[in-house]
Amino acid sequence: MAELMIIYKNAIIKLGVFSWKASECNVMGDYGSGTAIFLSIIAGFVMLFFIDGLFVYTFTGFLATYLTRPDRRSAGEGGTASLILAVLSFASGMIFGPEMPGRIAGLVGPDVFSLSVGFLIVCAISLLLGSIGGYIAVKAFRNDVDRL
Repeated sequence: MAELMIIYKNAIIKLGVFSWKASECNVMGDYGSGTAIFLSIIAGFVMLFFIDGLFVYTFTGFLATYLTRPDRRSAGEGGTASLILAVLSFASGMIFGPEMPGRIAGLVGPDVFSLSVGFLIVCAISLLLGSIGGYIAVKAFRNDVDRL
């Protein structure tokens, strides 16, 4: 005979021989910071093939913050994930450059100043967008943490 007991806060749910605490079964991700950032970067790389980068950086920040444990969740997680994704995307853009005709490629020379300023701007924008996505995740799901 199965026994079913459900109570709202920190209840022990019993179904026959199986039992677990309700506080262990939360809706949000229960990953560490590094794992959440890694998973969101992988999702961000997949999305970069289909969607514009600005939305992807914000979504990567949101996803990294959402997947982090509720007690360690902050907007900084999203900013970090988005920043790492932007640096990796910038590096891959350096390796797999655009296709240019030979005449134009001969006129374009290396410009270290523009490269470094562009890198800093990409880093600043991705950090800002990832932090905004993380802030949205923190504010949107703070009530779920209070319920557990």
